[in-house]
Amino acid sequence: ITHKNKKIEDILKSFFLLHPNNIDLSLERIKKLLKKLNNPHKKIKNIIHIAGTNGKGSIATMLYYLQKNQGKTVNIYRSPHLVSFNERIHIRNKQVSNQYLLDILEYVKEINDKQPITFFEIITAATFFMFYKNLADLTILEVGLGGRFDATNIIDKNLVSIISTIGIDHREFLGSTIKAITNEKVGIIKNKSFVISSKQTISAKKIIQKKSQEMEAKLYQYNENWKVRNNIFYNDDLKINLEKISLIGKHQYLNVSCALMACIKVKKLNIDYQSLDKIFPKIYWSGRLEKISPNLLHDYNNLECWVDVAHNKLGFTVLVEWIMRTKMKDFYIIIALGIRKDHVNILKVIKKANPKTLFILKGKNFNSHNPKKIKGIADQMKIHSNISEDIYDALGTIKKDKSNFSKKKVIITGSIGLVGSFLAQIK
Repeated sequence: ITHKNKKIEDILKSFFLLHPNNIDLSLERIKKLLKKLNNPHKKIKNIIHIAGTNGKGSIATMLYYLQKNQGKTVNIYRSPHLVSFNERIHIRNKQVSNQYLLDILEYVKEINDKQPITFFEIITAATFFMFYKNLADLTILEVGLGGRFDATNIIDKNLVSIISTIGIDHREFLGSTIKAITNEKVGIIKNKSFVISSKQTISAKKIIQKKSQEMEAKLYQYNENWKVRNNIFYNDDLKINLEKISLIGKHQYLNVSCALMACIKVKKLNIDYQSLDKIFPKIYWSGRLEKISPNLLHDYNNLECWVDVAHNKLGFTVLVEWIMRTKMKDFYIIIALGIRKDHVNILKVIKKANPKTLFILKGKNFNSHNPKKIKGIADQMKIHSNISEDIYDALGTIKKDKSNFSKKKVIITGSIGLVGSFLAQIK
């Protein structure tokens, strides 16, 4: 982990040394630390908790914009970050400052007193402490991993749980079937709360319904209580045109529909629908089908360059649907995949899009799959591929390609770390 502020970087790095594993799902350690901090999480009201495989960060961000533009103060906690760690924590509508972040991290480190705790748990505890010291009208929490044993789930009540589409990812922690994974995700559903569930497979739907009944929670499901057709959101007599949303891709209509449903059904989240056309274009969430401005690309400004944080089969399915819908032809993909990702199924999805060349990077700054192994499978699938040292090596090769199409299109994808480091370099 890096940070422009050396003191913050050092303290964040020191947190990784407190536990032998980066991930160890349990609520015991954070419970002890929060108790020493005087249980700040118990004093936070009006929590919106979001779990799911893909889209939870987008839903959190959309809700944040919808609510702060109604004049409310919002605290929001999202992860992971793309460029700067501070992106994860916004306090009363503003990104946390370096000084305040450092002060609280130092304080929490001291209180923790070298006790074993994972990185995510200690930063989540620090975030709860910041949110308690700066109470807002609403608090939005994005689950880090799973739900049931995720550090954010130390809370005992919420206004609403939102469950974005569930697919298979992180199988080593959550299980390798939709059923097992959904059982983890529904762990965030709280007694007598509201539940908003996005588009789901039949098996996920059944588990969400059962858990909602057990918890006496009021459940609203996509396609049963609301739907999106041709860019229009429908719920009872209400129709909302979603076309002005700044985020690209049909999946973002689905994500915003979950956010809207929460705003409609939860009284404390009610919004003025007339204001939506002004709010939708303002929503900013970097790295999600984001087109890079040519003046940031300098030597490569003759390329049309896109970045997307797709890093699992579900994410690539959405990316490829967008490629096919926009009829993108003769384009290149630059990719690096984490060691635990389901590379075979991801490549099967990429094949449908038919890229001119797939550039596989030697992942230097994170634990990535062996590029030769990925290339071997790409060869078997007859996907034309090359191994490149880094993004710029691949961009250089693409620039030299003498094929006769005017503006070459490139998509950089496969990992949040890859997209984040590229954005950090150019911005």
